Amino acid sequence: RESAKQKNTGEKMVKSMAIGAAVTAALSYGGIQMLKSNVWYPGKYTLDSTRLAINEQFDKYYGTAATWGGTDTSHDETNNRDAAERYFTLTTDFLEWGWGDAFHMAPENLVGAFFRSMAFWEEVFVGTYLGIKPGMKVADLGMGVGGPARRIAEFTGASIEGVTNCKYQLQRAANITKPLPQWHKDRLKYTEGDYNNLPTSMEKGTFDRVYFLESLSHCEDRAKPLEQARLLLKEDGYVGAWQWMLTPAFNYSDPYHIELKRGMEYGGGLRNLNKPEERIAEMERAGLEVIMSFDMGVEGIKRGHKGWWVPIAEGHDFFTKMRSSHVGRKLTMATVWALEKIGIAEPGTYRTALMMEHCGYSAAVAGEMGIFTPLWVMIAKPKKTTTVKQETLSSTTSDSEI
Repeated sequence: RESAKQKNTGEKMVKSMAIGAAVTAALSYGGIQMLKSNVWYPGKYTLDSTRLAINEQFDKYYGTAATWGGTDTSHDETNNRDAAERYFTLTTDFLEWGWGDAFHMAPENLVGAFFRSMAFWEEVFVGTYLGIKPGMKVADLGMGVGGPARRIAEFTGASIEGVTNCKYQLQRAANITKPLPQWHKDRLKYTEGDYNNLPTSMEKGTFDRVYFLESLSHCEDRAKPLEQARLLLKEDGYVGAWQWMLTPAFNYSDPYHIELKRGMEYGGGLRNLNKPEERIAEMERAGLEVIMSFDMGVEGIKRGHKGWWVPIAEGHDFFTKMRSSHVGRKLTMATVWALEKIGIAEPGTYRTALMMEHCGYSAAVAGEMGIFTPLWVMIAKPKKTTTVKQETLSSTTSDSEI
C-alpha cells in the first residue's frame, strides 16, 4: 500500500493534471463538442443504464470490500454472475483503452511490443499446452470482446464459439469482427450465455477443447462452470484454464496479503481468489483430472521475458507508460475527472476509473511480492468415472452421479 506521503503526493499530481486538463478543454465550447463527437475516451459509449446507477449496483455485491480496510464479501447465490456482468458493462471501454481486445496480462518479451507479447503467450497456451489444431471445435467461456478467440482462430484454424453474459461485450465483439475477412467469420461465433448454465444450443459432447482465459476467477465456486466445460467435451477432449491465482507464498493470516486480495477482487470484479491446491480441488469436484498445473508467468521470466506486473507497475515503453502503468492510470483518471467535470464524460466514469485502480495497484504490488499471478495454467481432462460434488462456500450438498 502507498505510504501517506506517497498517497498525498499522488493525489496532488492527479488534481494538478486534472485542473490543467479541465481548464484547457473548457477554453472552447466548440472544442468540447468536437471531442464528444470525434474523440474516443474511456466511458464514451452509452450503456444500458447510467454509469452511476451501475456503479451503485456493482458496489452492493461487494459491500465493505469496496473500501480499503473493509471485510470479505458474503456468499453470492448467483456465483457472482450478476456482479461480473455489471462489472464488464462498466469497465469494457477502460479495458479496451488500456489493453486492446485482450483483457489479460502476460510476460513481456524484451524485444517485442506489448500486444505482441500477449498474443505470443496466447499462442503458447492454446498451441503448446492445450493442443488446439485446425478443424477443432473449441469453446471460449468468458470471451470478453473476443480478442483471444479471433487470434486463436487465426493461429490454429480451429472454430471458436465464445460465450459471455455481457450484452455490451457481445456488441463490441460483433462490431470488431464486421470488417474481418469471411475466413475469420466462418470460424467465429459469439453466444450470449452464463457459463454456470450454458445455453442448450451448445450441444454436450461435441467440443474438442474448452478454455477459460482469466475468466474463472469471476465466479465464487469454479466447480460449476468447470462442470459445464466438462459436459461440452468429447471423450478425448481437454479443458484449459489461464487463471488469476494466489501463489503458494500467499499467507491467509497476513492482513496485508488479505487487503491486496480484497482490492483485486473488488476492483477486478473477482470472487474468492484462492491457491492452486484449492483450485485443483474445484477441478476434481467438477469431474476433471488435472494433468498440468504451473505458473506460466515464471516460465516467461525463465525465457528472459519481463514480469507480467511491469506494464501495470511502471511500463516499459511509451504505450504502457501512458496507458496501463501506475502513472498512466493516474493520467487516465485525471483526464476522465476533467472530462466528467466539463460535461463530456458521463457522471460515474471517474468512479469507475478509481475502482479499476483499486485492482491495478493491488495486483501490481501482489505480483512484485510474489503472492499472486494472473497466469496460473491448468490443463485437465474428464475423469473416466465422474462423481461431481456441488457445494458452495456456505453449505454442502450430497454427491450426484453424472
